[in-house]
Amino acid sequence: MKKAFPVMKTCPLFAGIAESDYENLLAALSAKEDFFPKNETVIQIGDSGKRAGLVLSGVLEVSFYDENATLVSVTRIEPGNVFGAMMLCAKVTDSPIHLRAVSDCTLLFLDFSRLLQNVARQSAAETQLAANLLGYFARRSFLLTQKIRILGQKKLRDKLKLYFTTLPKQKNGIRKLPLSKTELASFLYADRSALSRELSRMQEEGIIAMDGKEIVILDPDFLD
Repeated sequence: MKKAFPVMKTCPLFAGIAESDYENLLAALSAKEDFFPKNETVIQIGDSGKRAGLVLSGVLEVSFYDENATLVSVTRIEPGNVFGAMMLCAKVTDSPIHLRAVSDCTLLFLDFSRLLQNVARQSAAETQLAANLLGYFARRSFLLTQKIRILGQKKLRDKLKLYFTTLPKQKNGIRKLPLSKTELASFLYADRSALSRELSRMQEEGIIAMDGKEIVILDPDFLD
């Protein structure tokens, strides 16, 4: 389990917890490491929702089926990020999401629900993790609200505008798209060709500049 420690250090969920406490903490959460090759399913829609943990390597894709039985990509989960924690702690019996390994993945499964048991006898590390988990749930709730707001826009350009505001801006002004155009179209619930045309128009109008997955907002008023 010690090879998971470097990734745990980068994860906000373990902030404020000393590395010397990691081993006992993982034991308390019944930690188990597992490998999933590319394209293998981690969680099926309808599963019990009892699988949660930390991505140690590789990338996971979260998706769901729309009313036309089309698999719609929601987001991707990269190393140092958590998956399934909300479903596990909420005791969801039928998973509404599909979780797939986009690349070869090593996952650290953790039983976060144990943090809700025997609270009075928890170690300081467990108490800190529980507090961090609460903060994580709050951030996820905020992100979900943003997602709903994005999909609530009628015009594709307005969807893109709101989506761009969710992307962290680097010091050089560059924002990196975590999704391919096909995945972004699925995320925005838009046609891929329509998305490509809209992005091209926005570049022609001097609103944005794109180079692969890197984007710069040239018009300072666009995101207002």
